[in-house]
Amino acid sequence: MDLIAQYEIPFLHPLAVHFPLVLILLGAGAAGLYLVLGRAGWRQAGLILFVLGTVSAWVAQETGHALENAVEGDPIVEEVVERHEAGAEWTIWTSALAAVAFGVVSAARLRRPKPVEDGEEAPPPRKREPLWGRLLVVLPAVLAAALVAWTAHLGGIMVWGVPR
Repeated sequence: MDLIAQYEIPFLHPLAVHFPLVLILLGAGAAGLYLVLGRAGWRQAGLILFVLGTVSAWVAQETGHALENAVEGDPIVEEVVERHEAGAEWTIWTSALAAVAFGVVSAARLRRPKPVEDGEEAPPPRKREPLWGRLLVVLPAVLAAALVAWTAHLGGIMVWGVPR
């Protein structure tokens, strides 16, 4: 145990990068299930996951600046870092767009139904939410998932990549 206590990880970036990866991928999964099943619970899960995913992606990006300065001069980092940074920026924006889409659909679902006039029969409750909302959230969710996976792949190449 003494040997382990002598070491530290001087940067938060390696820890921070895992949160957006997991949260955004889970959010895309929730969007897919919302598209297929149309249940409010999957919409709410997607909203929460993408809000948290966007915030954690921003934190990961911010912690990356200190690490970038420390690894300057490494050939593979010099080659890939700009694409990695661009991927992080696009990930934040598409994740935020997915969160907004989930928020818009959620706000639309919170509207009160039209009151039933005397003598009219109330419409039966819907089991599945409208298709327009399900379609609205799935595209930015899938795009954010693809971008976070690509950005993570580029980060992995910088850390673990070896020539073929």
